[in-house]
Amino acid sequence: MEIELIESATLNIPRKERFTIARGSSDVAETVWVFIHSDGLVGQGCGAPSEVTHETLLTMTETMKTLVKGLRGVEFHQPQEIADRMDKLVPGNPAAKAAVDMAVFDLAAQVAGVSLCRYLGATRDRMVTDTTIGIMPTAAAVAHARQWVQEGFRALKVKIGTDPPGDLERLRAIRAAAGSKVEIRIDGNEGYTWGQALQFARSAKDLNIAFFEQPIPATDLEGMRVLTESSPIPIMADEMVLTPNDAKKVRWGNAAKMVNLKLMKHGGIARAMEVDTICSSAGYPTMVGCMGEPQLSVAAGLHFALASPNVRWLDLDSHFNLASDPSSGLAFKNGHLVAPNKPGLGISVTWPG
Repeated sequence: MEIELIESATLNIPRKERFTIARGSSDVAETVWVFIHSDGLVGQGCGAPSEVTHETLLTMTETMKTLVKGLRGVEFHQPQEIADRMDKLVPGNPAAKAAVDMAVFDLAAQVAGVSLCRYLGATRDRMVTDTTIGIMPTAAAVAHARQWVQEGFRALKVKIGTDPPGDLERLRAIRAAAGSKVEIRIDGNEGYTWGQALQFARSAKDLNIAFFEQPIPATDLEGMRVLTESSPIPIMADEMVLTPNDAKKVRWGNAAKMVNLKLMKHGGIARAMEVDTICSSAGYPTMVGCMGEPQLSVAAGLHFALASPNVRWLDLDSHFNLASDPSSGLAFKNGHLVAPNKPGLGISVTWPG
């Protein structure tokens, strides 16, 4: 395959409602879209900047200029080759690279004539995903929990990290509203100290919480180690794992029992596969999550997750909170996110305007 043309564009997508986590709030999902042309086919990708990857729409746009110039006319046999070339062209900037990477994987699977998850070796086409309840007043959180359960979600992720007593009250109310059969996960987004996180975990141990995601700052490896050894709720690493070396550090430091993978953090599918392999060798099951992403990049995360036996959980729900989405094709059935059975990502994009 030869990369004949790369097009890119930015798009701000309003959220249905404000999304609040320990690090702040957002009313808009910022996105960069990539379209790669090769021999009559078009591979599609989308990236979303965040504080975690130290990217903005402006830095992603500038990075895309470098990538477009360095990749135009390049021939490749495997998507991994493009991931390697991108790393030589520019350091860091994983969300920008992720947009290109998923477009290349989309192309490769289209050429093979199979869905991307099949191209990657998957034997399944769906997984249960959670949906997220952001930080909000308890009454609103309870209403959201009841709504999501009624709509078929079997798992909920609850954002905490700003006010331990208030977070605990809200979490208890959500558990009561959702019932005992719904899985509940909690995510601190680095908002607590390790002491607060440990006390919170001990106070919430009777609520049957599946795991406690990144309760404290990503830089506090020792605090994560203490929590991992002492918390009655299993600890998951997220913001502290962007690269394969980060995953190694977590293992060496015994700083988690599981890891959240995100294409935006790692630089796309090729690099996410490398991080997942290290996690698997360390005995760490993984989850595939997302940033503020539309169906197109959420689908890429789903296809990747379906192909890895080590991926045990999905947190692919950001598209449910978008007021408009130019991409479509994902199905949600009985709590499962279902991959399209079409060549490549299987997602249609209708550009606004």
